[in-house]
Amino acid sequence: MSKQIVPCHVDMSNTSEFLYAHVDLSGVQVGPGDQVLVHDPIVDINFGEVLSYDRTATVSKAGIVSRLWVYLTARLEVTMLYEVSFSTTRFSKAKKYPRPAPIQEASPIILREGVKA
Repeated sequence: MSKQIVPCHVDMSNTSEFLYAHVDLSGVQVGPGDQVLVHDPIVDINFGEVLSYDRTATVSKAGIVSRLWVYLTARLEVTMLYEVSFSTTRFSKAKKYPRPAPIQEASPIILREGVKA
């Protein structure tokens, strides 16, 4: 694994429209399995702030075996996203989750007027 120290530019935003943190490395292409460590990062950003600053970063390049391993396992991890749904019904019957019982409607009570003596 080879390491390089390169300058980088960090953009961060925590507003009602955007929530992101981007790192732009100068002159380095990052691939599967590579690791990037930003030196002295600002990690606490208050709501409504937008920050932009320059730092240095250490880029550790992955070897051919670890690059191939990450490439293959990443394809399998993407399939975990296929089951994500924000609807109330499940289309997959693979797992049975507890579902609420249907609500039974109660019959109304009819009171008769007056009492016979």
